[in-house]
Amino acid sequence: MDEATNMPSDDVPDLQPIVQRKLGRCLLRLQQYERQLKALVAHGELSGPADQLSTISEQKIAGAQKKTMGTLIGMLTESFLTPPHTNEEASQSEPDIGDQIGLRHRYRLEMTAEQYEALKADLKELVDLRNKLVHHFIERFDLWTESGCQAADGFLEESYETINRHCLNLQSWAKAMDEARAKMALLVQSQAFEDMFDGIRADGSIDWPDSGICSCLREAETKLAEGGWTRLEAAVRWIGNTYPEQTPKRYGCSSWRQALRESRQFEIRKFQAENEPTAAWYRSKVS
Repeated sequence: MDEATNMPSDDVPDLQPIVQRKLGRCLLRLQQYERQLKALVAHGELSGPADQLSTISEQKIAGAQKKTMGTLIGMLTESFLTPPHTNEEASQSEPDIGDQIGLRHRYRLEMTAEQYEALKADLKELVDLRNKLVHHFIERFDLWTESGCQAADGFLEESYETINRHCLNLQSWAKAMDEARAKMALLVQSQAFEDMFDGIRADGSIDWPDSGICSCLREAETKLAEGGWTRLEAAVRWIGNTYPEQTPKRYGCSSWRQALRESRQFEIRKFQAENEPTAAWYRSKVS
C-alpha cells in the first residue's frame, strides 16, 4: 500500500482476478436466491374479497420487491416454513369483508420443531454470509497480498457451496408450490368449486339458506314483489335473464315450485286473478 496516497500499489497478486471472479459468482447466485425468495414470499399466502384477489396479489408482489433479504427470510419462516400445526392458526381472526365472498389460500412446508429451529438458524447464517460478502469482504481480506487472496479464495469456495445449497432448497420449495398452485387453479375452474359457492356440497346435498337459487329468489323479491308477495312466473323469467345458470335441475329439483318447497325458505300460495289462470306466489319466511 502506498502510504503517501493511501491507495493500492500496482503490485497485484495473480490470484486477485480469480478472487474477483469467485466473488462475482457468489453475488450472482445470491441475487438468484433473492429473486426466488421474493416470489415465494409474495405467492405463499393470499386472502381477501374474491373480486379483489388479483389486485391484492399485485400489491404483495410489489411489496416483496422492496424488502431486504433479512426481512424476506423472516417472512418465510413465519408463514411458509412452519413447525407442527397448532390450534393457534384456527384462532386467528379474519378481516371483516362484510357480505362479500372471501377467499384465503396458504402454502406451508411443515416440519418438526427441531427441523424448524435448525432451518431458521441456517437461514440466519445465510443472511450473515450475504452481509459479509456484500459489505465487509474487502475489510476481512487483504486482496493485495498473496496470502490474503488465498484466504479469500478458500472462503469464497465454501460460501458458494453454502449459497448454492440454499438455492437448490428454495427451488425445490418453489417447485412444490407451483405444483400446488396448478392443482388449485384446476379446482377453481371446476364445476365442483362453482357448486360449492352455490351451496351444493360434494355429496350432492344442498345448503339451502346459502344456496345460489335461494339468493336469486330473494333478489327477485326485492325487484318484483307486489304487496309483499312475488309472482313466481315473473321471478323465474327475471332469474332466467339475469342468472341463467341458476335452474332447479342444478339443485336436484324438477320445477321451481319444488325448489321453493325443498328449500323451506319461503311461504307459497296460489292465487287466481279474474280471467287469469291460477298462479303461484312466494315470499321469504320471517326468521
